[in-house]
Amino acid sequence: MTTTTQQATQETLAASARDLTKTYGQGDAQVHALRGIDLDLPRGRFTAIMGPSGSGKSTLMHCLAGLDQASGGTVTVAGTDLGSLDDDALTIFRREHIGFVFQSFNLLPMLTALQNIVLPLELGGRRIDHAARQRAHTLADTLGVADRLGHRPAELSGGQQQRVAIARA
Repeated sequence: MTTTTQQATQETLAASARDLTKTYGQGDAQVHALRGIDLDLPRGRFTAIMGPSGSGKSTLMHCLAGLDQASGGTVTVAGTDLGSLDDDALTIFRREHIGFVFQSFNLLPMLTALQNIVLPLELGGRRIDHAARQRAHTLADTLGVADRLGHRPAELSGGQQQRVAIARA
């Protein structure tokens, strides 16, 4: 593939993985969670990662999101090779470019739904102004939880908690 073709391909991809491997443990306890994964995730598309329990789905997602370091291969997100970033740069990159909804949602129980949604902005040093609050309200309305923004996670159903986590991401 030529450099021009590679650049054009990267511009149409949200993320890609090449020869991605992840191994946990050593010796007899060694587990190969990922073995030579090649994957392209196009921009603007939904992709489902499916497979049986223990097949490496979560490991793959964690490597693609920069939450876990691959044992080998490369992960590129938004044109950036995640392996080329140090810890501080990776933290900033994740904050600016990656939204992740964990299986357990990880909403902070002492914060309201609205406070949970805007938390990444605050952690990123951004001021929560009228525009930021309006964006949070628009997201909450789109996801059907606008009437629950003043409630804490324990006061929300599981589905409502998930939608608040999606708005936060």
